[in-house]
Amino acid sequence: MRSIRSGLLVGAIGAVFVFSAPAVTSAGGDAAAGKSKAVACAVCHTAIGNSDTPHLVGQRETYIVKQIKAFKAGDRKHPVMQAMAGALSDDDVANLAAYWAGQPAGSDATTPEEAAAAKKTKMAFPKDFPKGFTMYDAKNREDQHLVAQAFVNAVGLKAAKEGKPLPDGSVIIIAKYAPKMDADKKPITGKDGLWETDKVAVYEGMEARAGWGKDIPELIRNQNWNYALFNGDKSPKEVNQAICTTCHLPVASSGYVFGLKKIQTKAGAK
Repeated sequence: MRSIRSGLLVGAIGAVFVFSAPAVTSAGGDAAAGKSKAVACAVCHTAIGNSDTPHLVGQRETYIVKQIKAFKAGDRKHPVMQAMAGALSDDDVANLAAYWAGQPAGSDATTPEEAAAAKKTKMAFPKDFPKGFTMYDAKNREDQHLVAQAFVNAVGLKAAKEGKPLPDGSVIIIAKYAPKMDADKKPITGKDGLWETDKVAVYEGMEARAGWGKDIPELIRNQNWNYALFNGDKSPKEVNQAICTTCHLPVASSGYVFGLKKIQTKAGAK
């Protein structure tokens, strides 16, 4: 599982009344066909306020196509937008661009109900953690100046051992610790090459339960996985989980789990 980036972009779309307005079809794409996929984009690109997330409602169709294709080709770098673009066909891109171009400026002032639901996680912090969990990976995260330890619960570990995808009931927790510092304010490194850990700075989690995927647009759905952030005291932190589901799209073949091979290795998979 990768780090959850709370400020990243996902897609683009309009406001509640936009979804009930007549679709406008352009020569380049089918706006009506783009309307359903646009729900996934609405999660980040509506109710923008003073954030740096761009308004795409009312942009030129050719401009939108060009930018999405640039993300898809890797010419523009942004992990979430590249993941999103990679999930779109050329027809999808054309249709979404047609949809945006047909929406009036200012119609993205509020987030549609179906898009707003995708932001909210159903995951709570596991009551008995770390009891019942197995650590399968640990590494220094120099980019974050933290030490990350990854854990999986018994349900996920059992499935991994049997060579199966992680099923509903699986939970993954990544605990990120501040490192202990020496007199020179440098991390103290143990014999295993890992920094010695101090207090937990943040927990990242992902959990799958039956029916949990139904509120997430199909384009960015990760089966039934939900994602969450927690403070060091295990209280929830606000996060737009649609950012997480989009980031995990590139590992769909691994059941949307970035560390699946390491879990399988730890489990002694057949």
